[in-house]
Amino acid sequence: MNERQRLMAVFQGAPPDRLPWYADLSYLYESMRLRGALEERFAGPEGYLKFHQELGAGICFYAPFLWEQRYTGGISEAVQENHTTKISTLHTPIGSVREVQAYLPDAWTWAITEHFVKDLKDLRVLLYACEHRQIGPNYAEYSAVDRSWGPDGYAVGIAPIAGAPLQRLLTRWAGVETTISLLSDRREEVEAVFTDIEEADTPIFDILCASPCSVIEFPENLSAEVTGRRFFERYNAPYYSRRIEALHRAGKKAGIHNDGTLRGTFDLLGKCGFDFIESVTPSPVGDIPLRQLRAAAGPQVILWGGLPGALFSPCFSAAQFEAHLQEAVQVFSEDGRCVLGVADQVPPDGLISRVQRVREVVEANAKTSAAEREL
Repeated sequence: MNERQRLMAVFQGAPPDRLPWYADLSYLYESMRLRGALEERFAGPEGYLKFHQELGAGICFYAPFLWEQRYTGGISEAVQENHTTKISTLHTPIGSVREVQAYLPDAWTWAITEHFVKDLKDLRVLLYACEHRQIGPNYAEYSAVDRSWGPDGYAVGIAPIAGAPLQRLLTRWAGVETTISLLSDRREEVEAVFTDIEEADTPIFDILCASPCSVIEFPENLSAEVTGRRFFERYNAPYYSRRIEALHRAGKKAGIHNDGTLRGTFDLLGKCGFDFIESVTPSPVGDIPLRQLRAAAGPQVILWGGLPGALFSPCFSAAQFEAHLQEAVQVFSEDGRCVLGVADQVPPDGLISRVQRVREVVEANAKTSAAEREL
């Protein structure tokens, strides 16, 4: 079997010949490119695939979106960027909103310091933008990447970032404090906006349902301690159930990106209909031990993750990394409904030798298991 076949076997409930192993190396790759540490042979789309091949990891992120969009209705976007600051402004006939990001050189990434939404008026401006989009399929660009990855992985289709309106506010548009304030002070009005956002996104999900991609992931950046169980049950669960029902009718597998804490919402994801939970982060970084993940998640949902990205950093000793890796491969292999993956990403200071070590342990485990079956 190749990596694509192993992943599909798990989704179909069949035993793969060995544990599927996928890694999101995009963060490590981009940081290496920016600091001039990336070898020339790894440059460009073909080099990005070769990077995964040589490190021995299946590739799944990030293919082009399955849809494309452009604003209508007198909307325009402007971005001002220098080495330290990025200011994005969205102008509409009913007002303008602004987001500010600061560059974090030690982390090789950007952080939001000012969100688009400060009050209900700003939220309505973003709703106007959602409602004034021309949306169409982008299947050809997506399919070209998926074909190029071939047996080395699968181009997972990505839903809107984030799909559920509550998650969009928490993780992208407003931040935690403003979202909670809006729901406390203007609940009915905010809930009405949530309904309108969902309706405005429906054409995107129609495109996902009709797409050539069979695996769709909701990039929700879910963290139980942020979203909370009561908010999840009130807002997210009904939303996910509706979207997943439509995706299932179209023959798709649906998953969610849960890269934060688990206790409080982890057991609800399978009940919403999710086929898999990706980026599952156990202790020592997450809040549930490896051997308790299955009991916490429920019997049916596929667990994808298990290797906290921080373990690939020198912040953790080689002995700590090796002990966790050995346990993760054993637990996930015995379970049978798991995909080994980095949760969430290999960080910029991640050690390539540790990424390569995962493949060695997966292969060794497969040989040991085969030998035991022959006895």
